[in-house]
Amino acid sequence: MNRLKTLLQSNYFLYILLFLTIILSILRLIQPPRVVYSTGTKEISGVVTEIIESTDKLTLIIKGKEKIRGTYYFKSEKTLPSIKLGDYVKLTGTIKKPSSPSTKNLFDYSKYLKKQKIYHLMQIDQIKVLSTSKNIYYKIKNFLKEKITHPYKQAFLLGNDNSISDEVITSYQANGISHLFAISSSQFYFLSNIILKLTKKLNLKEKTSYTIVIIFLLSYLSILGLSASILRGILSFLLFSINRLWNLNLKKFKIITYTILITLLINPYYLTESSFYFSFLISIGLLYFMRPSTNFFKTLWTSSVLSFLLSIPISLYYFYEVNLLSIIYNLFYIPYVNIIIFPMTIISFFFPILDFLYNFFINILENSSLILSTITIGKLIFKKVNIIIYILELLFMIYYLKTHKKLILIITIIIFIGHYLSPYFNKDFIKIIDVGQGDSILIHSKGKTALIDTGGKLSYDKKTSETITKYTTIPLLKSLGIKKINYLLLTHGDQDHVGEFFYLNNRFKISEVYLNLGQTSLLEEQIIKERPDTKRIKEGQNLILGNFSLFQLNKSWKEENTSSAVYYFYHSNLTGLLMGDATTQTENFLIENYNLKVDILKVGHHGSNTSTSNNFLKETSPSLAIISVGENNNYNHPSPEVLENLTNQNISYLTTIQSGTITIYPKTQILTEDKKIP
Repeated sequence: MNRLKTLLQSNYFLYILLFLTIILSILRLIQPPRVVYSTGTKEISGVVTEIIESTDKLTLIIKGKEKIRGTYYFKSEKTLPSIKLGDYVKLTGTIKKPSSPSTKNLFDYSKYLKKQKIYHLMQIDQIKVLSTSKNIYYKIKNFLKEKITHPYKQAFLLGNDNSISDEVITSYQANGISHLFAISSSQFYFLSNIILKLTKKLNLKEKTSYTIVIIFLLSYLSILGLSASILRGILSFLLFSINRLWNLNLKKFKIITYTILITLLINPYYLTESSFYFSFLISIGLLYFMRPSTNFFKTLWTSSVLSFLLSIPISLYYFYEVNLLSIIYNLFYIPYVNIIIFPMTIISFFFPILDFLYNFFINILENSSLILSTITIGKLIFKKVNIIIYILELLFMIYYLKTHKKLILIITIIIFIGHYLSPYFNKDFIKIIDVGQGDSILIHSKGKTALIDTGGKLSYDKKTSETITKYTTIPLLKSLGIKKINYLLLTHGDQDHVGEFFYLNNRFKISEVYLNLGQTSLLEEQIIKERPDTKRIKEGQNLILGNFSLFQLNKSWKEENTSSAVYYFYHSNLTGLLMGDATTQTENFLIENYNLKVDILKVGHHGSNTSTSNNFLKETSPSLAIISVGENNNYNHPSPEVLENLTNQNISYLTTIQSGTITIYPKTQILTEDKKIP
């Protein structure tokens, strides 16, 4: 024991272990994955290790020859067999590789799955249970899954927040309190202290008591699964307990360092997760900078401020946003969750008769968060910049907290202000955003922004419940440092052009909304009801957007697509036409009334043969045509006829299918493509 004590106390041993952990982590990260299945595989068999059920689909994690994530979409005419964790099943369906985002700065689902060693997805057509599990581990997990059905009990006891409504989860994130709903050290210490007090009443020796707690925590860990915050919580308690029981005399910093190293040895991919940095950086910061105090409120305030300050660079790097009011919110929510909600979770688990009281406290939690999330004061959006800036922000923040020097504080503030104002120095750009089978075009200049159409899922695409705005448009806007949309221009009332309006309007600041001329569709009526200040953009109306001038050229027609607003944009270095879903009838009108020669043509109606005639191409003579279109769409867009017309006129063209989001910088006329990775 003395040798182990000496070894663990040695700085040289720690440095060697740190070096070896870094080398081993790098080697594991660059190691090619072990892949067995291919896109040609139609049938797999394996053990069900995870089940996620929602209203329209069932998602299974299967451990076969390799780990795979499969999704079965419910059909009203068919019923599924009862499936439990540990069951050995056979799946029939279509396998594909998860794709990386087709727009820069967005969440990379393929990397997220890679962390879990999942390299293929399956759309399941049929599920057959071959045998049920007799494994005690899976029996316990199934029992807990059936027993714990309340969304918040699942979150606090099983680490699963899938059942909490999306709107509420979004409000927690907006208020900067989502960290309270991840199982962490505070919950483990609470549970461990309950067991220690019970064992003390039984007059058990301290080592025996801690041994029982350690066995409990390791068992609990196997049920919860591995995440950075869960690992940190359990490992911290285990190492601090071992340090105390065996008198190793290790300093707190060394214990946290060993915790970090063990975490990375278990899974090096934690290095890419925000929860890893939030968890460890804040715990180290509180350890170093907190001053002991007997005043509960002073301690709460200090810990809230420190946690917020240290988390700013991480929040900005991963989410491009920070809420200044979260310092104040946490003064209420931290004690409310830790002192009321979590203990009530345990109590109501054993005494379900108290669920009515538990739900009362949960309602206060949810409703207050939903109300507070509507407050926009204090929400600051920062552009995504080089990682060096985030590191500088963090280092100067830490250095100031350590020294309290005014000069360091001034430098830190200047760095953050420069970061916040950096979007005003953006190059002028136009982005044809890849929104699948739909349209959405972003134009930005001198801090002003216009969004032409929002995109929207069509009926044949309804298998995915996620919104384009949530996962594409809003993250993209924030990553560019865009704080509001000055003009939201809706070309016409089709779902694939305006369907995302409602989500966007409720979650992002929009100054002015314009509809096209022509008849009012059902969707447009709903838009006007939600935004009574919505205007109709007139023929010939001009909107100034920094260095861009936008002219709406179309008139009112009886047919919806023909009435699409058509925008001609002018920049000193670039001109173009954005055709919406305009038809050849619209094109003929434009030819008769305007002398249009452009550099860029955003092709009408996703490349349908109802638009983009040879005559129109001759008259406009663009250098480049861009087609916004969805992969494997039911309309077979773009039409071979349109592609042939473009080829005959020697016009180069790009589609969002092959190129993802397409970005044009007018001043240099350099075109960049955010390539899709298959």
